Amino acid sequence: MKHWQLLEVANDADDSDKSSSAAAAEALNAYLEALVNAESLLVLAGSGTSYGVTSGADEARTAPSMSTLWDEVVSLETFEAATAGFTPSLLDSKNLEHLLSEAQARSVLKPDDDLLTGFIEAAERIVLERCGFVDDRSALPQHETFLRKIARRSTRLHRTQVFTTNYDLAFETAARRARFNVVDGFGYGGSIFDGTSFDLDYVRRRPREAPTLEPNVFHLLKLHGSVDWDQSSDVIRKTVEVPRVPVLIYPSASKYQLSYQQPYLEFMSRFQIALRQQDVGVIVVGFGFNDAHIVAPLEAAIRSNVGIRAVIVSPDVSAPGRAETVAEFARLIGLGDRRLALLDGTFADLVRMLPDVPPMEERTAHQERFEWS
Repeated sequence: MKHWQLLEVANDADDSDKSSSAAAAEALNAYLEALVNAESLLVLAGSGTSYGVTSGADEARTAPSMSTLWDEVVSLETFEAATAGFTPSLLDSKNLEHLLSEAQARSVLKPDDDLLTGFIEAAERIVLERCGFVDDRSALPQHETFLRKIARRSTRLHRTQVFTTNYDLAFETAARRARFNVVDGFGYGGSIFDGTSFDLDYVRRRPREAPTLEPNVFHLLKLHGSVDWDQSSDVIRKTVEVPRVPVLIYPSASKYQLSYQQPYLEFMSRFQIALRQQDVGVIVVGFGFNDAHIVAPLEAAIRSNVGIRAVIVSPDVSAPGRAETVAEFARLIGLGDRRLALLDGTFADLVRMLPDVPPMEERTAHQERFEWS
């Protein structure tokens, strides 16, 4: 489709508009069905996939926006003193990433400045605490349905790879409830990170039958770290406590540099390899295109990989201030590039529009009949 098409129209719309809308919805369904059934399927999920999720213990705790984090950092008692020499325009921008980048750069030049060091640590602690809002009682129906639609594919196809920039535990928690096995770099339910565990898989063995691959398995690769990862020496562990040394890439200009250190290097390498597969479907949802180290491989794949299909889902894909990558998608679509699509909507809209997977195996259906309440 070269032009924007409405997928839904009002009940009192004329027959022509209804017909066009129905045709657009049918075309989108066919496109998404082909995409999710590609030999390889890659999802790039950003902060937009967590908006609306709340803590089950405290519904006031939700996924923080960058503006919310900025406001909390500004409220620190040390803010004014620590940023006294910063450029006024930088402070006026209210951009947390730029603020922390400036603070870290000044800290390198003045390593003995305890005030600045303490401010950076306090700001990063706010990010860690605010992003730890998902708990066992959080409602995650969209995430659970999403996993059922993109990760319960034929075992003849490659395992779905979900790459996310989010620190929170939404996908892990939803996977546990929906009875999915997650390959996340920590082995079979292990607690120590080992990148080679992404090469392992789940197999079911039955008496007098050949081993078969388990159907409900996907890979989860957290490009910027996780709120439950802790580092001790060179070992990264999962923890149920507050991490002493969090393994996170905080919002700052150091994101690109840190992405070439472990464990992030392992994730980025697999991200680039996945984008180069000959038959790969890519879903980008809730992602703001502010991370150059992630955007660059995606743009390179669009230029060079003829076998890629990719859809970007965001509420602002048609807005004047949209990201350059989105604008390039629109330009290519206008030139007739049928590999690409733009969907003006939210994560919930995508979940609703994704086609259902083929009927589940009887074993999986049996498990769900007796699923724990």
